[in-house]
Amino acid sequence: MHSMASTDQSLRDARISFPSTDVPSPHELWRVRGATDDLRGLAIETSFGYALGLELDHELVLLHLQPSLEVLVAYADRIEAALLAQGWQRLDTCLPRTKERA
Repeated sequence: MHSMASTDQSLRDARISFPSTDVPSPHELWRVRGATDDLRGLAIETSFGYALGLELDHELVLLHLQPSLEVLVAYADRIEAALLAQGWQRLDTCLPRTKERA
């Protein structure tokens, strides 16, 4: 029993001693408002390539890996268009809008 307790303590100590890695901040692609919450489409750089993150009310609910940024943006645009067609409202973001997205 004592060896099990010391093993548990060793695991806790090992987790604490790992150096913190800098996680790149996500880039907001768009933000829409539904009936009750906001949903953000995020581009996140990963070691694999990129990931599309969907964040609902400040909670990441989906992380979809994509090998290229171009594919990620096209996928995010299709999701945004579908949400807008269903009645979600686009919220202004700090990113400048292009003519196609305005």
